[in-house]
Amino acid sequence: MKRTLGLVFVLVISTFALSCTFFEKNTENKVLPEENELILGEFKLKDLKSSNNIIWFENNYENFTLEPEVVNKIDYFVKKGNFEIVVYMGTWCEDSQREFPGFIKILDQVDFDYNDLTLIGVDEDKVVPNISNEKRKQLNVFNVPTIIVYDEQGEEINRFVEFPQETLEEDLLKIFSRQDYKHVYDF
Repeated sequence: MKRTLGLVFVLVISTFALSCTFFEKNTENKVLPEENELILGEFKLKDLKSSNNIIWFENNYENFTLEPEVVNKIDYFVKKGNFEIVVYMGTWCEDSQREFPGFIKILDQVDFDYNDLTLIGVDEDKVVPNISNEKRKQLNVFNVPTIIVYDEQGEEINRFVEFPQETLEEDLLKIFSRQDYKHVYDF
């Protein structure tokens, strides 16, 4: 009798645990970290959108509210300048999932030439693949997303790291307009 009761107890607990897991995975259509598709190395936006990462990307893209007056100023400087942008991000990273879709929404609004955008996926150790250790040290990518803006000569103007000082738009405006800007880890 005790053995049967114990077996029933284990069965009930197991069923409850499985139902909680199912419920957790399916509430709010969220993608749990183990469901994200890891993208390493250089990739295109269409690669990200053709993976299961599209769930968090589209959700955060749609929910990102633009500051139109700031985006108009960004547009002016983007059209005036000739910028190359490299984004280091992790598809596994909540900060990348939060900031990257908004960044793309801003670029869409200013008609940025995506030929001048390079996307590079890194692992959880933030290791940039396919480069030497010396080049990794020079890049100094220690948190993601890291968005590096270069001028027409290939010189780094500035970078956005992980989360904004003010807002994503205000921080990018300072970078594109070459105002004094320090990312949150530059002190």
